[in-house]
Amino acid sequence: MALVPTRASAGSSSFSDPTGDAGVAPDISSVTVSNDDQGLITFRITVPNRSSLGPDDAVAVPLGTDDPDLANGWRSDGVNFVLVLDATGVSLLVWDGEDMVTLDPPPGSVTGSFNDGVGTVTVLQEDLAPGFPDMSVPIELRFYALGIAFKGNDVLAQDDAPDGDGIWNYRLAEARRVVLTSFNVTQTVKPGATLIVLMGAAHTDTGAAVASGKISCRARLGSKALKGKARFFTVILTSPATGRAVRSPNATCSFKVPKQKSKGKTIRGSMSLRESGVTLSRSFTTRVR
Repeated sequence: MALVPTRASAGSSSFSDPTGDAGVAPDISSVTVSNDDQGLITFRITVPNRSSLGPDDAVAVPLGTDDPDLANGWRSDGVNFVLVLDATGVSLLVWDGEDMVTLDPPPGSVTGSFNDGVGTVTVLQEDLAPGFPDMSVPIELRFYALGIAFKGNDVLAQDDAPDGDGIWNYRLAEARRVVLTSFNVTQTVKPGATLIVLMGAAHTDTGAAVASGKISCRARLGSKALKGKARFFTVILTSPATGRAVRSPNATCSFKVPKQKSKGKTIRGSMSLRESGVTLSRSFTTRVR
């Protein structure tokens, strides 16, 4: 059977899998993947032998992005996330280099339901992004689906879709957006030191990190305004997991903390980045110790 998606529309692809091979497990017959112009990715998994998920059932979507965490890379099967839907709800697992660990709480975009033989799970494109220090976002997914019946903690039966070691591929199609991928600021700073604030952003249509734009920096130490220096700083990083080299642009604001009369005070400020007509803003608070 050819593992070629049927193109339904822009931002949507459908994949089929034979039925009757699941035993007592949820038997997956098809998976449809789509995304909207805001980057919300939706998986619809059709399971004709279930009207609802039982207490020992689960449907899972292991997926690998083209933009994995720089340090951890992919699991041996090329996966770095797993979406899991069972009778209690939905969860998102992420590869930490050794195990799949559950994100708790999950991102707000992670939702799931199972009705009339169809499981639906969602996640935002940027919630699958690696974040700092690699500021890009994924635009291509490799994935498969699993229907699992458990007996206690053991797998009683399982349906792989596609069968065997097959993998399906999906590329996001959406209007261009600019999204925040990371915001990083230290919680404390010493008198006389420099406070560095980092902001990462990416273009959702290409996945590439934003490397130019207008940066605005504002901060006050008590009632005293601090002068901020804005610039882009790009470093070249090599992944210890994959050997992959990436250029990581960082929008930065730097503030020199006065040596005198600053200890014990609080710095409050904000940083914004404007690019392609979009302004991303975040506020911060840092204690001088």
